[in-house]
Amino acid sequence: MTTSRQPTPSAAPSGRTPRRPRDRLSARARRAVLLAHIVAGTGWFGIAAVTFVLTVAALTESDAAIVRAGYEFHELLIGSLARPASLITLGTGLVLAVGTKWGVAKHYWPLIKLVLVVATIAITASLTPGWIADAMQPVGAVNGARVNLVGMAVFHLLTIGAAAWLSIYKPGGRIRWTTSQRSAS
Repeated sequence: MTTSRQPTPSAAPSGRTPRRPRDRLSARARRAVLLAHIVAGTGWFGIAAVTFVLTVAALTESDAAIVRAGYEFHELLIGSLARPASLITLGTGLVLAVGTKWGVAKHYWPLIKLVLVVATIAITASLTPGWIADAMQPVGAVNGARVNLVGMAVFHLLTIGAAAWLSIYKPGGRIRWTTSQRSAS
């Protein structure tokens, strides 16, 4: 005995992608933004890895012309690739947080990711330009700016890696707001 199957009420009408419960983005839009987020974040991590290798090489190099060229390339990487990748990562992360059930401050992990990304961008923007300028100065020995730039590259690898880990494992559960905080929003 065969029975005809009726479409389920949650099925999308003719060719439209259904939304998950509590999502403001359609599944197609969510996947597109997620793809951009992953590509930008992965690119940002790759740029951080390259700048780590570059800053370690410049730290150990004694030829002033090579050191200067290395830091000029470092500056070019930051301005033309790292800055846009970080801002795209931030923007797409916010769109995903607001447009999906996760929210910006409903669960711990998206909020921690946001803090990590904003802190990394702010710290880099405020400290790195001065350190690069100091690192390019002709100095006979290793100076503090060169060491700081290696540390900044390690900082990037750790914070971007931590954000990726948070995205995969989603630890911490929901943030429990008190009723007075809920009524204020």
